Amino acid sequence: MRTPSTPPLPDEGAPVVVLVSADWAGPSRPAPTVLLELGRRWGTEVTTLLVEDPSEEILDQLQVEVLPTWIGALPATAGTTDPATPTVERLDGRTPAGEETSLPGPWKLVHRRSGALPKHEIDEEFGPRAVWRP
Repeated sequence: MRTPSTPPLPDEGAPVVVLVSADWAGPSRPAPTVLLELGRRWGTEVTTLLVEDPSEEILDQLQVEVLPTWIGALPATAGTTDPATPTVERLDGRTPAGEETSLPGPWKLVHRRSGALPKHEIDEEFGPRAVWRP
């Protein structure tokens, strides 16, 4: 029996795609499966994180009003913080394999989309060739 390993932390400058979802929100139901499939396709180029059934505090921190919400985050290195870009100190959630993880930051939340979206749109907007990435 194979035991899952802890995913590596993102490389310096590597993006993280965070999916904020809840199984009680109808449009969110297929989103974790899409995240899992895209995470496999993207490999190590993009780290994926699922925040499922978040608390009100987490929703406020990530500035989420609609579920599901996809967020693209980049490391906020010293001197690159923009007051207009939301920043969080760490990202907590689960890997697509279901392991709890915490990614120390700070992280700039630089791109977001809300609502049910087709997989090809998520791939284009958040995948390895996304324009918001460095």
